[in-house]
Order: sequence, then C-alpha cells, then structure tokens
Amino acid sequence: DDAEVYRSIVAVLRQRSAQTLLQAWSANTPRRKRSAASDLAKMALTSQTMHVPDTSFDPYFSIRGLRLAAGTQRIFHHALICHHTARELEVKKQTKINLALTQHAVRSLWGTTPSTAKIWKSIRSKDVPRNLRNFLWKSLHDCYKIGEYWLRIPLYEIRGTCLMCGETESLPHILTECTRSPFRAIIWPLAERLWSMRGSQWPNINFGTIFGAGLTDFRHNGRRQIGDTRLFTMLVLESAYLIWKLRCDWVINKGTAESIPTHDEIHNKWVHTINLRLKFDRLQTDAKRYGNKAIKQETILKTWRGTLLNEENLPNFNWIWKSGVLVGITPRRPPGRGR
Repeated sequence: DDAEVYRSIVAVLRQRSAQTLLQAWSANTPRRKRSAASDLAKMALTSQTMHVPDTSFDPYFSIRGLRLAAGTQRIFHHALICHHTARELEVKKQTKINLALTQHAVRSLWGTTPSTAKIWKSIRSKDVPRNLRNFLWKSLHDCYKIGEYWLRIPLYEIRGTCLMCGETESLPHILTECTRSPFRAIIWPLAERLWSMRGSQWPNINFGTIFGAGLTDFRHNGRRQIGDTRLFTMLVLESAYLIWKLRCDWVINKGTAESIPTHDEIHNKWVHTINLRLKFDRLQTDAKRYGNKAIKQETILKTWRGTLLNEENLPNFNWIWKSGVLVGITPRRPPGRGR
C-alpha cells in the first residue's frame, strides 16, 4: 500500500534537523531536472527486478490521522474503510442470519446464490434512495430496538411484544408475518395489484426477498429486463419501508387500537409514496440538471409501462414531461358531503 511508503517518507523528513525543500514539477522547471526525474521514473517502471522500499522509521516521528482542514469527504471515507478492513471486525450473529436469509430468498427466486459482498453492494445501488439504503443497512445489522432488545430490560418487557397480536416483535414479524397488522395486510396486496397490471406474477414476499430486492434479475430469452427489475425493486422496498414507518408512527404516538390509521388512509399513503417515486424518476431524466447521472428516458418508460392511469391516452414518449401522470391505482376519498 502506498500509504505506508508515504508515511515512512514523512517520518524520515521530520527526523531531519535541517530544512527540507520540495519542488513541484511545472513548466518552469529547468529541462535538465525534468529529464533527470523522467529518466528515474522510466527506470523504475521498466526495471526487471522488484524493488521493495524500506518503510522502517522511528515511531517517534510518525504521524497518524488526517488534517481536517486539508481532507475531503472522499479521503476520510476511504481512510475509514481501510481502518475497518484492517481491524477485521467480527460480524454479528444476527447479521449473518439476515444475510443467509437473503441469500436463500435470492436463490429460490433467481437460481443463483449471491455473495455477502454482492448483497451489501446491492443496497447501495443508484436506484435505491438514501433513506431506503439506511433502512436496509440498519435492518441487516439488526440495529433497530425492537423485540428481544426490550425483553432483556426489566420493567420494559411489554415493549418487546407486538401490540396487535401479542407475539414477540421482530422486523420480519412487522413487515411480513403479523396476521393482524393492517399495514401489512393492505400495502402488500396494493404492490401486487400494481405489479399485476404488467401481466406478471407476483412472487411470495418474505424477509429475505425484501433485502434481496436489489438483486432482482428478471429475464426474457436470456436478456435482462431493466423495466421489470427496477419496478419490482421499487415496489418491494418502498412498500416495506412504508410499513415500517407507519408502524413506528402508530407505536410512538399512541399504540392503541383506536389510533390505528384507517384502511383508506393506509391506501392513500401508499399511492402517494409510489406517485412520488414516479415523479422523482421523471425528474431524474433531465440531462441539463443531472448531466451524466441522468436516467435515460427509455429506462423510465420501460419501468412504468402498463402501470399508469389512463395510459392509453398518454403520448407514446413525451408523457415523461406531461404533468399529472399518476399510477393506475387511485386514492380513496372518504364518504361525506361534497366528496
């Protein structure tokens, strides 16, 4: 690693009692010095023998850490990665279990078993917003204080049980297993309903499927279907995160049966969430604003094909810039006068 070489050079220079001057190569550098430096560099690159530099130095003159004033976010992030890699951190038991569940779910759906590195990389996909990345990372690491966390604290054991069914609470229970949760019972069928507008079959959703959504691999005649892949990933992750948010809002506020949102409210929140994601997708096709990071319009058209409201009346291509484009599931309006 070059870092050890640079650290050794700096330590040796600091050990010198005399003043040391360094000169950068520029157009004003004398040709003789430039030629000499270039010859030394070529000699090092073309040398047949590998020269291992001596990186030993007096630890008293060593410098550790980075200057805040001179560093950038990229440099600090890279330094943290190197630091944690060198420490060989032990992986939590629950993290290993969650990764194994994800691997099993992906293998069941797509026939291949992803490595743990591939799973971690999938949650950092550019198609996954930052709030969903944080949710996935914390969930895989079992960072949320639910279930067994409270069962180990005297006088707070009640917080470890589900307020709807009385079972021990866990993230899989909240997202896919609780039989009395209206959040789960309403949101997942809505996602399946929108997906079925494409004429595709909705797979069974479990805990591993949610965290392996970034590894979705729909194919037709051997070719990867980008539109199906993006839409399925969006529906699964947005729906799971909305279930988690609604559950947290309900528990933190009151946690009583009377305070549970109505079915119409849950329905409308999901529709609003998906319409918002559609809006962001359309905005990210603006090449003037996002440059090389802009999403291709063709990708957006393939993603939302067959799921839009009154799609037959929309232009074949320019609906991306047409206002009022919504998904095919409409919000519910409560009964009453003037509704």
